[in-house]
Amino acid sequence: MSDLSNLPSQQDAISAALALYPARPFAVSDIGSQTGWLKAAGHDARNLYVSGPMGLATSVALGLAAVRPNEQVLAIAGDGALAMNLTSLATIAGAKPKNLSILLVDNRIYEFTNAVPTPTRDLDWLAVGRAFFGEACVRLSEMTAERWTGVARPAMIVADVAPAPGKPPALGLTPAMIRAEFLGASRAR
Repeated sequence: MSDLSNLPSQQDAISAALALYPARPFAVSDIGSQTGWLKAAGHDARNLYVSGPMGLATSVALGLAAVRPNEQVLAIAGDGALAMNLTSLATIAGAKPKNLSILLVDNRIYEFTNAVPTPTRDLDWLAVGRAFFGEACVRLSEMTAERWTGVARPAMIVADVAPAPGKPPALGLTPAMIRAEFLGASRAR
């Protein structure tokens, strides 16, 4: 993909994916830029900003989906992060949670490391997602809220996004604050 200037930002893609749901899903973001852009897209106590090893949003979201079967869960992963945990896609496909989706934001770089290209920059993420989830892997640019309701779960949404001109905004929350807010939101329902 040579012309990236007409692509949405990560923040816009995350906002658009969240807007596909009739009710706010739990959102689990990967460490780094996805965490910053999720918060910028709309802080919510149902957001779980994962820190620690890169690539764990999909695994953490699978666990959350298992313990919250009546709630929708959206894992937000960058292309570099998901590449570090591709086996989670096989686990999710095998577990078949009816309430889990993955938003893959593909900017072809490690945004937090001064735009170092990802080794997956030429990977066809739609084909990868379809290998695991069939037609339940869709492009964000082709999705509407009405169409999204008919997509089987587990599902994967591929969003081609423009590299950000700078680093994402700082989270401004400590791990203790994130934990307290998320636990409060988890108990509320």
